[in-house]
Amino acid sequence: MKAEKEGNDHETTDDQGTALALVIFFDLTFTLCVLWGLALPQVHAKGIFVLEAIMPGFTWLTPQSYLIGLAWNTVWALYIAVVFVPLFNYFEAGRTVEVRGTGRAPLGEKALPHRP
Repeated sequence: MKAEKEGNDHETTDDQGTALALVIFFDLTFTLCVLWGLALPQVHAKGIFVLEAIMPGFTWLTPQSYLIGLAWNTVWALYIAVVFVPLFNYFEAGRTVEVRGTGRAPLGEKALPHRP
């Protein structure tokens, strides 16, 4: 993801990069779910009601409902990006600069205290 530098040495998360990554992830996951359902319908039949509940207009399985599912996944991904990224940037900006790396101090040195 692209990051921008601000005056407080805090890198902000890019809204568009996060949104695009989530859209691709959600749509790919939905497509794999549909393929799994077609390959093993007996196993997948137990979870179809969840897809129909969170995506109004989706029914198992027609080409139109597949496109409806992709559209709903895009909406959910954009919603998460629009809500999550500003919240993340807001709360992350309040944190002090921490030592980057494994989180462990080098030998013989004390670790910096973590401040929320």
